Amino acid sequence: MQEKNKQPQTSAGPAAFQAIGIEKYYADVGNRIDVLKGLDLQLFQGEMIAIVGASGTGKTTLLHILGTLDRPTSGMLLYDGVEVLNKNDIELSAYRNKAVGFVFQFHHLLPEFTALENVMMPGLIAGHDKEQMSEEAAEILGKVRLSERIQHKVGQLSGGEQQRVALARAIIMKPLLLLADEPTGNLDTKTGHKVFNLLQEMSAEYSLSAVMATHNLELAGEMNRCMTLAEGKLHE
Repeated sequence: MQEKNKQPQTSAGPAAFQAIGIEKYYADVGNRIDVLKGLDLQLFQGEMIAIVGASGTGKTTLLHILGTLDRPTSGMLLYDGVEVLNKNDIELSAYRNKAVGFVFQFHHLLPEFTALENVMMPGLIAGHDKEQMSEEAAEILGKVRLSERIQHKVGQLSGGEQQRVALARAIIMKPLLLLADEPTGNLDTKTGHKVFNLLQEMSAEYSLSAVMATHNLELAGEMNRCMTLAEGKLHE
């Protein structure tokens, strides 16, 4: 797809994030299935990139690797010039909690907790003060237009409200990188646009670098760049 002429102001400097030579394959009953084949990606601070492509091309696999939820077969991930794949699993988990925010197609909120408690969770896992996290979570929920719903449990929220809670949870730690995997895929068009607009607003406010996998070409066209994942590599 053609690149949009909407580069962020920060793109003149060094890349905030780089994926270099990322390969991923699976062995299935003696057969090797190659998903990613020497993929490269540069992402600048404050930049938003859309990744499109047919189902089964590896978009979710790529996001999981970029977010260190999965390790590639080979390749490097550099955050601010630091290779993170050298970390052991415990170190990588702590780093991911601090540096990466996730918004999935299915919100993955904890149903037994309120919206406020769900948003607080990453900070509590990191050992931050509970009162401080409560204040910060309430503030971010206000920014995603949910001030009146902070004490509601997940089952009491609409699909769009649940995704806004998931977005607030993703940015509570003010991560370097925000990854969104089909964040509007389960929403109607109007609600999906509202969630996407909030994602843009929060990325701009916190200078997040964001990568969104989507089948929605209209939303993809509103990002700084749109790239197609095909045959294991990204194409602009």
